[in-house]
Amino acid sequence: MPQDDAGPRRGALYRIPVFGLYGAAAEPASGGYVHIETISSRAAELGGEIGIHRHENLAQCLVVSAGGGVLELEGEQVAFAAPWFVWLPAAIVHGFRFQPDTEGHVLTVSDDVVAASLARMPEGERLAALVLRPAFGEARSEADTGIALPATMAAIAREHDLPRSGVAAALQAHLVLLLIALLRSQTLSDLAANLGDRRAAGFRRFREHVERHFRRQDGIDEIARTLGMSRGQLYAVTMQAVGKSPLRILHERLMIECKRELTYSAQPIGQIAYELGFTDEAYFSRFFTRHAGMSPSAFRRSRRKAP
Repeated sequence: MPQDDAGPRRGALYRIPVFGLYGAAAEPASGGYVHIETISSRAAELGGEIGIHRHENLAQCLVVSAGGGVLELEGEQVAFAAPWFVWLPAAIVHGFRFQPDTEGHVLTVSDDVVAASLARMPEGERLAALVLRPAFGEARSEADTGIALPATMAAIAREHDLPRSGVAAALQAHLVLLLIALLRSQTLSDLAANLGDRRAAGFRRFREHVERHFRRQDGIDEIARTLGMSRGQLYAVTMQAVGKSPLRILHERLMIECKRELTYSAQPIGQIAYELGFTDEAYFSRFFTRHAGMSPSAFRRSRRKAP
Protein backbone atom coordinates (compact mmCIF):
# COMPACT_ATOMS: atom_id res chain seq x y z
CA MET A 1 0.00 0.00 0.00
CA PRO A 2 1.18 3.53 -0.60
CA GLN A 3 2.42 5.52 2.33
CA ASP A 4 0.08 8.29 3.49
CA ASP A 5 1.45 11.79 3.85
CA ALA A 6 1.43 13.18 7.35
CA GLY A 7 -0.82 16.10 8.13
CA PRO A 8 -4.35 17.11 7.11
CA ARG A 9 -5.81 15.72 3.87
CA ARG A 10 -6.57 18.72 1.71
CA GLY A 11 -6.61 18.90 -2.07
CA ALA A 12 -5.80 16.49 -4.85
CA LEU A 13 -2.11 16.21 -3.94
CA TYR A 14 -2.90 14.08 -0.91
CA ARG A 15 -4.88 11.65 -3.06
CA ILE A 16 -1.89 10.91 -5.31
CA PRO A 17 -0.15 7.75 -4.08
CA VAL A 18 3.43 8.02 -2.85
CA PHE A 19 5.57 4.96 -3.55
CA GLY A 20 9.12 3.85 -3.12
CA LEU A 21 9.17 1.60 -6.15
CA TYR A 22 5.78 1.51 -7.87
CA GLY A 23 3.40 -0.69 -5.92
CA ALA A 24 5.69 -0.88 -2.88
CA ALA A 25 5.19 1.12 0.28
CA ALA A 26 7.29 4.25 0.55
CA GLU A 27 9.75 3.96 3.41
CA PRO A 28 11.43 6.86 5.22
CA ALA A 29 14.09 8.30 2.92
CA SER A 30 17.47 6.65 3.31
CA GLY A 31 20.77 7.74 1.84
CA GLY A 32 22.54 6.01 -1.00
CA TYR A 33 19.48 4.35 -2.53
CA VAL A 34 19.94 2.91 -6.03
CA HIS A 35 17.66 0.42 -7.77
CA ILE A 36 17.45 -0.64 -11.41
CA GLU A 37 15.10 -3.02 -13.16
CA THR A 38 13.81 -3.74 -16.64
CA ILE A 39 10.61 -2.07 -17.77
CA SER A 40 9.08 -5.44 -18.63
CA SER A 41 9.74 -6.94 -15.19
CA ARG A 42 7.29 -4.53 -13.56
CA ALA A 43 5.01 -3.46 -16.42
CA ALA A 44 4.19 -6.99 -17.58
CA GLU A 45 2.64 -8.04 -14.27
CA LEU A 46 0.54 -4.85 -14.27
CA GLY A 47 -0.76 -5.18 -17.82
CA GLY A 48 1.53 -2.39 -18.99
CA GLU A 49 -0.22 0.17 -16.78
CA ILE A 50 1.77 2.17 -14.22
CA GLY A 51 -0.82 4.34 -12.48
CA ILE A 52 -0.42 7.96 -11.47
CA HIS A 53 1.95 8.27 -8.51
CA ARG A 54 4.97 10.14 -7.20
CA HIS A 55 8.15 9.41 -5.26
CA GLU A 56 9.49 11.33 -2.29
CA ASN A 57 13.25 11.99 -2.43
CA LEU A 58 13.68 9.59 -5.34
CA ALA A 59 14.44 10.48 -8.95
CA GLN A 60 13.91 8.11 -11.86
CA CYS A 61 15.31 7.66 -15.35
CA LEU A 62 13.76 5.43 -18.01
CA VAL A 63 15.57 4.47 -21.20
CA VAL A 64 13.24 2.73 -23.65
CA SER A 65 15.09 0.58 -26.19
CA ALA A 66 12.06 -1.10 -27.84
CA GLY A 67 8.33 -0.46 -28.01
CA GLY A 68 6.67 2.68 -26.71
CA GLY A 69 3.60 3.99 -24.96
CA VAL A 70 2.22 7.08 -23.27
CA LEU A 71 3.71 9.09 -20.41
CA GLU A 72 1.35 11.09 -18.20
CA LEU A 73 3.28 13.91 -16.58
CA GLU A 74 1.58 16.41 -14.27
CA GLY A 75 -1.69 16.04 -16.17
CA GLU A 76 -0.19 16.16 -19.67
CA GLN A 77 0.06 13.10 -21.93
CA VAL A 78 3.09 12.45 -24.12
CA ALA A 79 3.23 9.59 -26.63
CA PHE A 80 6.67 8.06 -27.09
CA ALA A 81 8.46 5.41 -29.12
CA ALA A 82 11.91 3.88 -28.77
CA PRO A 83 14.63 5.00 -28.60
CA TRP A 84 13.44 7.34 -25.88
CA PHE A 85 14.36 8.61 -22.41
CA VAL A 86 12.64 10.39 -19.55
CA TRP A 87 14.14 11.92 -16.40
CA LEU A 88 11.74 12.41 -13.48
CA PRO A 89 12.87 14.42 -10.44
CA ALA A 90 11.50 13.60 -7.00
CA ALA A 91 7.85 14.44 -6.27
CA ILE A 92 6.87 14.74 -9.95
CA VAL A 93 3.43 13.20 -10.59
CA HIS A 94 3.61 10.67 -13.41
CA GLY A 95 2.32 7.40 -14.83
CA PHE A 96 2.86 5.18 -17.88
CA ARG A 97 0.95 3.01 -20.31
CA PHE A 98 3.44 0.74 -22.06
CA GLN A 99 2.80 -1.10 -25.28
CA PRO A 100 3.28 -4.89 -25.18
CA ASP A 101 6.91 -6.00 -25.57
CA THR A 102 8.30 -2.62 -24.51
CA GLU A 103 11.86 -3.06 -23.29
CA GLY A 104 14.37 -0.90 -21.48
CA HIS A 105 15.50 -0.02 -17.95
CA VAL A 106 14.14 2.02 -15.06
CA LEU A 107 16.74 3.52 -12.72
CA THR A 108 15.64 4.87 -9.31
CA VAL A 109 18.12 6.88 -7.22
CA SER A 110 17.83 8.93 -4.07
CA ASP A 111 18.49 12.65 -4.32
CA ASP A 112 21.68 12.41 -2.26
CA VAL A 113 23.20 9.97 -4.78
CA VAL A 114 22.49 12.42 -7.61
CA ALA A 115 23.95 15.32 -5.63
CA ALA A 116 27.08 13.37 -4.68
CA SER A 117 27.60 12.27 -8.29
CA LEU A 118 27.51 15.87 -9.54
CA ALA A 119 29.61 17.40 -6.75
CA ARG A 120 32.74 19.07 -8.11
CA MET A 121 31.97 17.98 -11.66
CA PRO A 122 33.38 20.38 -14.32
CA GLU A 123 29.90 20.80 -15.83
CA GLY A 124 28.03 20.09 -12.62
CA GLU A 125 25.93 23.26 -12.86
CA ARG A 126 24.50 22.34 -16.28
CA LEU A 127 23.76 18.80 -15.16
CA ALA A 128 22.22 20.06 -11.91
CA ALA A 129 19.88 22.26 -13.92
CA LEU A 130 18.89 19.20 -15.96
CA VAL A 131 18.04 17.00 -12.97
CA LEU A 132 15.84 19.61 -11.27
CA ARG A 133 13.08 19.39 -13.88
CA PRO A 134 11.47 16.66 -15.97
CA ALA A 135 13.18 15.97 -19.29
CA PHE A 136 12.28 13.58 -22.06
CA GLY A 137 12.90 13.01 -25.73
CA GLU A 138 14.65 10.91 -28.31
CA ALA A 139 17.52 8.89 -26.86
CA ARG A 140 20.20 9.83 -29.34
CA SER A 141 22.65 7.22 -30.58
CA GLU A 142 26.22 6.77 -29.45
CA ALA A 143 27.32 8.26 -32.78
CA ASP A 144 25.51 11.50 -31.85
CA THR A 145 26.36 11.79 -28.14
CA GLY A 146 29.50 9.70 -27.71
CA ILE A 147 27.71 7.68 -25.00
CA ALA A 148 25.53 4.60 -25.54
CA LEU A 149 22.50 5.05 -23.29
CA PRO A 150 21.29 1.40 -23.28
CA ALA A 151 24.84 0.19 -22.58
CA THR A 152 25.22 2.67 -19.73
CA MET A 153 21.99 1.46 -18.15
CA ALA A 154 23.14 -2.13 -18.58
CA ALA A 155 26.44 -1.25 -16.87
CA ILE A 156 24.53 0.26 -13.92
CA ALA A 157 22.47 -2.95 -13.72
CA ARG A 158 25.65 -5.06 -13.60
CA GLU A 159 27.11 -2.95 -10.81
CA HIS A 160 23.82 -3.07 -8.93
CA ASP A 161 23.54 -6.86 -9.12
CA LEU A 162 27.08 -7.96 -8.25
CA PRO A 163 28.70 -7.20 -4.86
CA ARG A 164 32.29 -6.08 -5.36
CA SER A 165 34.66 -3.35 -4.33
CA GLY A 166 34.14 0.16 -5.67
CA VAL A 167 30.44 -0.33 -6.49
CA ALA A 168 29.36 3.07 -5.13
CA ALA A 169 32.04 4.91 -7.10
CA ALA A 170 31.28 2.96 -10.27
CA LEU A 171 27.55 3.64 -9.93
CA GLN A 172 28.18 7.37 -9.50
CA ALA A 173 30.47 7.41 -12.55
CA HIS A 174 27.87 5.60 -14.68
CA LEU A 175 25.15 7.95 -13.41
CA VAL A 176 27.20 10.96 -14.52
CA LEU A 177 27.67 9.38 -17.97
CA LEU A 178 23.93 8.75 -18.12
CA LEU A 179 23.11 12.37 -17.27
CA ILE A 180 25.63 13.68 -19.79
CA ALA A 181 24.02 11.50 -22.47
CA LEU A 182 20.58 12.85 -21.52
CA LEU A 183 21.85 16.42 -21.63
CA ARG A 184 23.43 15.89 -25.04
CA SER A 185 20.30 14.17 -26.37
CA GLN A 186 18.15 17.04 -25.18
CA THR A 187 20.55 19.64 -26.61
CA LEU A 188 20.54 17.93 -30.01
CA SER A 189 16.74 17.69 -30.00
CA ASP A 190 16.44 21.38 -29.08
CA LEU A 191 18.89 22.26 -31.84
CA ALA A 192 16.90 20.26 -34.39
CA ALA A 193 13.68 21.91 -33.21
CA ASN A 194 15.20 25.38 -33.64
CA LEU A 195 17.10 24.80 -36.88
CA GLY A 196 15.41 21.85 -38.53
CA ASP A 197 17.13 18.51 -38.91
CA ARG A 198 19.22 19.49 -41.94
CA ARG A 199 20.66 22.70 -40.47
CA ALA A 200 21.17 21.06 -37.07
CA ALA A 201 23.19 18.29 -38.73
CA GLY A 202 25.21 20.93 -40.60
CA PHE A 203 25.99 22.77 -37.38
CA ARG A 204 27.10 19.56 -35.65
CA ARG A 205 29.38 18.73 -38.58
CA PHE A 206 30.87 22.23 -38.44
CA ARG A 207 31.59 21.94 -34.70
CA GLU A 208 33.14 18.51 -35.22
CA HIS A 209 35.31 19.89 -38.05
CA VAL A 210 36.49 22.77 -35.87
CA GLU A 211 37.34 20.44 -33.00
CA ARG A 212 39.32 18.08 -35.19
CA HIS A 213 41.07 20.55 -37.46
CA PHE A 214 41.31 23.93 -35.69
CA ARG A 215 45.13 23.72 -35.71
CA ARG A 216 45.08 23.81 -39.53
CA GLN A 217 43.24 27.14 -39.44
CA ASP A 218 41.34 26.41 -42.64
CA GLY A 219 39.55 29.38 -44.15
CA ILE A 220 35.78 29.63 -43.69
CA ASP A 221 35.20 29.25 -47.44
CA GLU A 222 37.24 26.05 -47.43
CA ILE A 223 35.41 24.68 -44.39
CA ALA A 224 32.04 25.48 -45.95
CA ARG A 225 32.99 23.66 -49.15
CA THR A 226 34.15 20.65 -47.15
CA LEU A 227 30.77 20.56 -45.42
CA GLY A 228 28.86 20.96 -48.69
CA MET A 229 27.62 24.48 -47.91
CA SER A 230 28.23 27.98 -49.15
CA ARG A 231 29.84 30.54 -46.87
CA GLY A 232 26.47 32.27 -46.50
CA GLN A 233 24.70 29.05 -45.59
CA LEU A 234 27.29 28.21 -42.95
CA TYR A 235 27.04 31.72 -41.51
CA ALA A 236 23.24 31.46 -41.33
CA VAL A 237 23.45 28.09 -39.57
CA THR A 238 25.91 29.17 -36.87
CA MET A 239 24.16 32.49 -36.24
CA GLN A 240 20.81 30.76 -35.85
CA ALA A 241 22.28 28.04 -33.63
CA VAL A 242 24.44 30.04 -31.21
CA GLY A 243 24.40 33.66 -32.41
CA LYS A 244 28.06 33.54 -33.49
CA SER A 245 29.78 33.64 -36.87
CA PRO A 246 31.79 30.62 -38.04
CA LEU A 247 35.00 32.64 -37.73
CA ARG A 248 34.25 33.61 -34.15
CA ILE A 249 33.56 29.98 -33.22
CA LEU A 250 36.84 28.94 -34.83
CA HIS A 251 38.79 31.72 -33.08
CA GLU A 252 37.22 30.91 -29.70
CA ARG A 253 38.27 27.26 -30.01
CA LEU A 254 41.76 28.32 -31.05
CA MET A 255 42.01 30.66 -28.05
CA ILE A 256 41.11 27.84 -25.67
CA GLU A 257 44.08 25.87 -26.98
CA CYS A 258 46.37 28.92 -26.96
CA LYS A 259 45.65 29.48 -23.27
CA ARG A 260 46.10 25.80 -22.45
CA GLU A 261 49.50 25.69 -24.13
CA LEU A 262 50.68 28.89 -22.47
CA THR A 263 49.49 27.67 -19.08
CA TYR A 264 50.57 24.04 -19.07
CA SER A 265 53.41 23.88 -21.60
CA ALA A 266 56.97 25.09 -21.12
CA GLN A 267 57.53 25.37 -24.87
CA PRO A 268 58.76 28.68 -26.29
CA ILE A 269 55.96 30.92 -27.53
CA GLY A 270 57.24 30.65 -31.10
CA GLN A 271 56.96 26.87 -30.99
CA ILE A 272 53.42 27.08 -29.60
CA ALA A 273 52.49 29.47 -32.41
CA TYR A 274 53.86 27.07 -35.04
CA GLU A 275 52.04 24.04 -33.59
CA LEU A 276 48.76 25.96 -33.55
CA GLY A 277 49.03 26.81 -37.24
CA PHE A 278 50.26 30.42 -37.09
CA THR A 279 52.68 31.55 -39.77
CA ASP A 280 54.95 33.39 -37.32
CA GLU A 281 55.22 34.41 -33.68
CA ALA A 282 54.39 38.07 -34.36
CA TYR A 283 51.07 37.14 -35.98
CA PHE A 284 50.30 34.79 -33.09
CA SER A 285 51.06 37.57 -30.61
CA ARG A 286 48.74 40.02 -32.39
CA PHE A 287 45.95 37.45 -32.60
CA PHE A 288 46.25 36.49 -28.94
CA THR A 289 46.48 40.09 -27.69
CA ARG A 290 43.39 41.08 -29.68
CA HIS A 291 41.32 38.31 -28.08
CA ALA A 292 42.82 38.13 -24.57
CA GLY A 293 43.65 41.79 -23.96
CA MET A 294 47.28 40.96 -23.13
CA SER A 295 50.27 39.47 -24.88
CA PRO A 296 51.02 35.73 -24.75
CA SER A 297 54.04 36.33 -22.51
CA ALA A 298 52.01 38.50 -20.11
CA PHE A 299 49.28 35.86 -20.01
CA ARG A 300 51.82 33.14 -19.24
CA ARG A 301 53.34 35.22 -16.42
CA SER A 302 49.89 35.88 -14.94
CA ARG A 303 49.06 32.17 -14.90
CA ARG A 304 52.34 31.27 -13.24
CA LYS A 305 51.71 33.81 -10.47
CA ALA A 306 48.21 32.49 -9.85
CA PRO A 307 47.83 30.24 -6.79
